[in-house]
Amino acid sequence: MPNLRLPLFLTRLSIFYFLLPWQVMRFTNPDQIDKIADTYYHTSGGIPDWVNLAVGAFWIALLIAFVIGFKKRVTYGLVFILHVGAILISVQAYVWGLESFQQIFLAALPASAAMGLLYLLRDQDTLLALK
Repeated sequence: MPNLRLPLFLTRLSIFYFLLPWQVMRFTNPDQIDKIADTYYHTSGGIPDWVNLAVGAFWIALLIAFVIGFKKRVTYGLVFILHVGAILISVQAYVWGLESFQQIFLAALPASAAMGLLYLLRDQDTLLALK
């Protein structure tokens, strides 16, 4: 079997880099997060600031645990499940031909595939990961 340590580490790092800005935005630009949530997650009326901050803090803690390879079954699984859940909630943005289609959202599909693959190969993802 080929040595997967480096490609799995780079996948973990790129997923972290892909997801982190969305959570940082909860602290730096909460109005933009409200607009996104209203448009794609149908939250109508915005999300209370404390909820945005709590979700952002949870996600940042999860992403830090994820990127250092801590409790891989839990952290890799949560990152994958939560990301796929967000895709399913806003599925209309992924369907080509619908008025709500957003081509940029398609980047989330291979990212979710990489998250699923990383979860399945988590035992081989050992480079710069906690034991």
